[in-house]
Amino acid sequence: MKINIAQLKKELGKAQSFSFKTSAEELGLGKEQLSLSECVIVEGLITNKGMSFEVTGKISTHVKQCCSRCLEEMVTLLTAVFSEEYREADFKESGEVVDSEINYFKGDEIDITDLVRETLLLAEPIKPLCSESCRGLCSRCGVNLNLNTCGCNLVKVDPRLAVLEKLLSKD
Repeated sequence: MKINIAQLKKELGKAQSFSFKTSAEELGLGKEQLSLSECVIVEGLITNKGMSFEVTGKISTHVKQCCSRCLEEMVTLLTAVFSEEYREADFKESGEVVDSEINYFKGDEIDITDLVRETLLLAEPIKPLCSESCRGLCSRCGVNLNLNTCGCNLVKVDPRLAVLEKLLSKD
């Protein structure tokens, strides 16, 4: 995903919008990293700040995931915002310390493929949930508690009091 900035280079303070539709394959994402159910939509704005270009925008797509509580497959909307600064490589002098916050480019195009891929991977939830009220799986029999109930006794007894429980059960 390359943004042509040839016209933007000529005018300081000018902004240009951009929009892309892309796929997981074009971003270099395999199914083991992120399973997308639709194309990725990237919309944003690039602004000439003089010595650098500021790229801001929003990414949205639908992701196939498993709920971390009940293990049911679900499709969720994943949206993420990004903001990065790019500087032309010609401005980087040999003695200058490279700033890790600024990305460098050459020519009249800025490639934001890596930015989009990183933003998507960082935006993926660590523990996705099908709903906040998901009850998950029974820890003993494994039944999905959202769909069924089970007869398991889930009361946990403090191991220090287990001897007393044995005394009570003999009656």
